[in-house]
Amino acid sequence: MGAVAAGSLVAVAALAPVITAAAGHDSYSFNIDRFDPTSGAPVGSFGGISGEHWLGVEPGMGRDVLTRLVRSLQFSLGVALAAALVQVLIGLGVAVAVRRGRVRGLLGPALLAGALLVPLNLIVEVRMAYVGRGLRTPPDPSWGEMLSDASVWYAGDPAFLLIVGGLLVVTVLAFLLLAEGLRRRFFTRIRPSQ
Repeated sequence: MGAVAAGSLVAVAALAPVITAAAGHDSYSFNIDRFDPTSGAPVGSFGGISGEHWLGVEPGMGRDVLTRLVRSLQFSLGVALAAALVQVLIGLGVAVAVRRGRVRGLLGPALLAGALLVPLNLIVEVRMAYVGRGLRTPPDPSWGEMLSDASVWYAGDPAFLLIVGGLLVVTVLAFLLLAEGLRRRFFTRIRPSQ
């Protein structure tokens, strides 16, 4: 279950250009006709979700949420995966040195560590962007920046926070489920029948 969920999210991130092209929007265009200029709230119900904007538009900006979210997922998940890979490789190097060159039995722990490091790295990257210290600068889409903007608009338009925050929760849970599956695969001992 976790492998399918995590793999699906990685596939969405990898296919971000295709998905944004299919949506017919880019992540930078302002759609001034899609939000109320006096209040800044999206026009329409639940954040302006429509056939044209599948996940609505950003309050105050009118940028398409789907395209910004997919591009943010692509960047943030890429950073988290790359950082996890580096961390696991360093850990493997240390483990091999400590074990005097023996690598047998290290695959399971390495995969489990990687699966647990991805959500941790993802949360760190999103948190840094949330407080304005992210790796991307506006107008490039950033998950943390979108959450920061959403927290301002929550009272008037909760859909923006629910969609952006919801995908973050799903992504973290997917990799935690992947880690649990790996733990069961590599670390569950078979008990002798009694």
